[in-house]
Amino acid sequence: MTEMESTTRRHDRPVRRRKRAFIYLRVSSAGQVNTDYDPEGISLPAQRAAVQRRAVELDAEIAAEFVEPGRSATTVDGRPVFQEMMARLKAEPDIDYVIVYARSRLHRNSIDAAITKRDLRRAGVTLISIMDYTEDNAIGDLVATVLDGVNEYQSRAAGADIAYKMGQKIIRGGSVGRAPIGYLNIREKFEGREVRTVAVDPTRGPLVKMAFELYASGEYGFHVLIQALTDAGLRTKPTRRYPAGMPISINSLGNLLRDRYYLGRVEYRGHEYQGRHEPLITAEVFDRVQQMLESRRAGGVRERTHNHYLKGAVWCARCQRRLMIMRGKSKTGDLHFYYFCRGRQLHACDLPYLPIAKAETAVLDNYATVALPAELRERIATLVEETLIESADAQAEIRARVAKRLKDLSEKEDRFLDLIGDPDWPQDKIAARLRAIRDERDRLARQVDDDENPRLEAARETLTYLLDLLADPQELYRRASKRGRRALDQTCFAKQYLDDDGQGPYVAADELADLVKPLVDHVRNESGTALLGGAAAGSSKNPLVEVPGIEPGSFVASSGLLRAQLTLPLLGPPDHVSKSG
Repeated sequence: MTEMESTTRRHDRPVRRRKRAFIYLRVSSAGQVNTDYDPEGISLPAQRAAVQRRAVELDAEIAAEFVEPGRSATTVDGRPVFQEMMARLKAEPDIDYVIVYARSRLHRNSIDAAITKRDLRRAGVTLISIMDYTEDNAIGDLVATVLDGVNEYQSRAAGADIAYKMGQKIIRGGSVGRAPIGYLNIREKFEGREVRTVAVDPTRGPLVKMAFELYASGEYGFHVLIQALTDAGLRTKPTRRYPAGMPISINSLGNLLRDRYYLGRVEYRGHEYQGRHEPLITAEVFDRVQQMLESRRAGGVRERTHNHYLKGAVWCARCQRRLMIMRGKSKTGDLHFYYFCRGRQLHACDLPYLPIAKAETAVLDNYATVALPAELRERIATLVEETLIESADAQAEIRARVAKRLKDLSEKEDRFLDLIGDPDWPQDKIAARLRAIRDERDRLARQVDDDENPRLEAARETLTYLLDLLADPQELYRRASKRGRRALDQTCFAKQYLDDDGQGPYVAADELADLVKPLVDHVRNESGTALLGGAAAGSSKNPLVEVPGIEPGSFVASSGLLRAQLTLPLLGPPDHVSKSG
């Protein structure tokens, strides 16, 4: 070894540390994923390829990839993956770069951009953007700041533009967003353009209509209605998680029954507009549903708790509150059900608990008070027949008069038509006379078409049905099924007030339903003979029966509901066992 070799120290060449990078990929809506054979869609793979090429150019190892698919947020607070990346940057001090496809993928808020730049610099990390690359110097910082401001402006301007256009579409009757259950978002051709609109779902639309109509009947609570709709085939729209859909939930059903969209209306910023989509229900049905929802909410009817056919029909005679059902358990573990007054919970009423079986007996006893004597029923039936005969004669006389008047008008019209073009006659007056003749002719034609006989015949059939029902309503009620008893309660009584005299519950008072009130009041007041006698002696051209509240229109309108409620469910197995609640 030479002297030089003995005095010279040798150094190994230092190994250069390879740079490390995080890459961040994001699309702003779920619609940009699952749009291709690749489940990530098209945008995310394209961003990844560009970012990976840049990492190779920088000779940087990709230490981790952060993907935020379908996440739209104007601030970074709404992006959990971004927050996770920033937390790891603070925990791993050997990261040199964060590489993104564009600065707008990272943030579209200038304040967030400034905070992110500060945090990256503190961590010794350089932000690399493929689409808007800037040098890491003062000029580069200026350009980056300008770009962040431009991105924020574009985001806010685009949002305002979309909001304005959506608002204008709604004002013109259009629908935005996903159509509610019962409708479908479709595209149709209009004057050579493709228009996005809404159409009735042929599968779910009729079932949604059925939901409103069943609930409006008052016979269905939410649980029973959901089961009926599920059995009929109503399910939510398919999703990736539930391709076959799911039965509608209680919350969804409540929102559906309150949604005025099904009336053909659309709402925007507190104002309602007429929509272009086809309504599924009428305003009458919707109003009945809202009244039912409000009455059950206000009355404390909790449909999910216990079911009983008297629920909602019996009230407290002491404080006029609706009676509720509660369940009790004996020392032996047997379950018992009671009616109790809500005022008792509020310390405002002292009505004792009423066993359901005894409440049923009290209501059954009260049905003896609405029976009509045979003589009265026969007299009403006779009066109805006489009314129909006299009405038919009067209608024939009216038709003869109208026919003669129509003939006179036709001859008069011909005379005025002959004068058209005659210079001695003012043409404007001739035109006015002709219009008057045609208006009167149209009015008379409508009068002829408005034949009262079919309405009277329908009223006669319904009244006959009601008279048969009131022949022995107590026995009919005793033999009826649960649904039949509930239908009878709704037909005969608006409310029945229960009290307890120490020996058990009894009906202390009641409010008769509109359909039977005119008949039963006469029996209870013992004044039916005089009133009916006066009707028989009077003119037959007025009411069907001259008892306040009974006239053809009311009976025709109620006949369908009465028969639907009573005919099918009235008789059946005695399934009104009290212990079942």
